[in-house]
Amino acid sequence: MDERQGRWSSRKKADAILRLLRGESIDSLSRELSVTVESLSRWRDDFIEGGMAGLKGRTNEEAVIAKLEKKVGQQAMLLELYEKKDHFLQKNVGRSSK
Repeated sequence: MDERQGRWSSRKKADAILRLLRGESIDSLSRELSVTVESLSRWRDDFIEGGMAGLKGRTNEEAVIAKLEKKVGQQAMLLELYEKKDHFLQKNVGRSSK
């Protein structure tokens, strides 16, 4: 199935990832399945992350929530830094124009 032809089922993705984990070359599998190496890598990472969550006793939904909470925290920190930078620039630009 060509990646551009539509979505892959989770079963087909898992089959491809299991082949990778058994040692098949990602480049050859990419060519055979007409899927980008980037997609295969992302699928593999998601597959492993889901497995790790299972070993920790977390459901997939809990793992997704934890990942999103981490992202929200990172975004909040960036926003705070930008706000401080903006405040600093406004304060100092006002001084230099006097």
